[in-house]
Amino acid sequence: MCDVLVVGGGLAGWRAAEAVVAAGCSVALVANGSGNSPDIHALNVPVGPGDSVELFIADTLKSGGGACDPALVEVLCRESVKLADEFPFDRNDDGSYKMIQPLGCSVPRCVSIDHKIGAWALAKIKRALAGKVEVVKGRVTALEAGGSQFTATVSDAQERVPPMVARAVVIATGGWCGKYAFSDNPPELRGDGIALAQSLGAAVCDLDAVQYEPTVAIAPERLRGIPVITTMLHEGATFRNRLGEEFLPDKHANKDAISRAIRAEIEAGRGIDGGVWYDATGVPREILETRYADTVRRYAACGVDITREPMVVAPAPHTSLGGVAIDAHCRVLRADGTPIPGLFAAGEVTGGVHGRNRLGGNAGTEVLVFGRIAGESAAQVREFSCT
Repeated sequence: MCDVLVVGGGLAGWRAAEAVVAAGCSVALVANGSGNSPDIHALNVPVGPGDSVELFIADTLKSGGGACDPALVEVLCRESVKLADEFPFDRNDDGSYKMIQPLGCSVPRCVSIDHKIGAWALAKIKRALAGKVEVVKGRVTALEAGGSQFTATVSDAQERVPPMVARAVVIATGGWCGKYAFSDNPPELRGDGIALAQSLGAAVCDLDAVQYEPTVAIAPERLRGIPVITTMLHEGATFRNRLGEEFLPDKHANKDAISRAIRAEIEAGRGIDGGVWYDATGVPREILETRYADTVRRYAACGVDITREPMVVAPAPHTSLGGVAIDAHCRVLRADGTPIPGLFAAGEVTGGVHGRNRLGGNAGTEVLVFGRIAGESAAQVREFSCT
């Protein structure tokens, strides 16, 4: 028994647990993996020259094609600024932030820590919460509400886990793109959290909206399904078809437009083994070996020198944009717009933040901002106490 049960072992879940502990409440976390969180390269924070919260909001709304929930976008962008005070993002010698420009952003906006903010933040939070969070490995297969408490049934392949009881629950299980045969998501991401929320009467939105990552490796076989970061397009990378022709007219286009352009080349018979060339040879070697060192090393281990030869990539399901309906406090909503008492959600399991297309760099911002809000909101639920 605990005050708050967090379902999900990625950054949104651990961020919620962090907020619960900070509020002085007990928390248990059920994890079936870390989802996509370790692969988050950078995240959007509007702290660069010429940037502002208002421009960040405008870019996010534009990217979403008019389908974003403006209230959630407002929270995402305004709360993101606080991350600059919390995390030691990389800086240049003059003290300015090292920034890259993600797809869809009007200006450079992505900040990071050693180009692996997801893994860094996960490790930091887990170290800080060591001994303060009960961690259970497994999947929550059923969630029931009775009176003023929730009871979760947990399945684990190795041992029996007794039912878990809490007065509030945060669902942070990620999306469902792991269900696809070719995807850059781990297989555990298959929509469990959405089903759990719906079983308690939650409304959902935009379940038909899936963002494709345009640059997912299809060769060498060892790298199949591994995404290659798209910000290299702003550093001198380009796409080429099998004829060697560049075919992308706008390197600042959103991921959905780029994915469609790549698919059109493939369907027109100008592809390479089901993909196209992603040519980073135009990116200065120094930039490749610093900002994109992980990608360089990953391909080098397979005998491919991306400073001299292109990669073969194709679009693949990357982000499920729809999900559980929430409000600005991360309360899970019914179809009539009223919140389900004690039930909260954060991260890719939710819908409404990104609309029809997620702005590049907003995934990391989303899990850190809304994960914290979900944990803070859950810690304030006082109808039931396990102590």
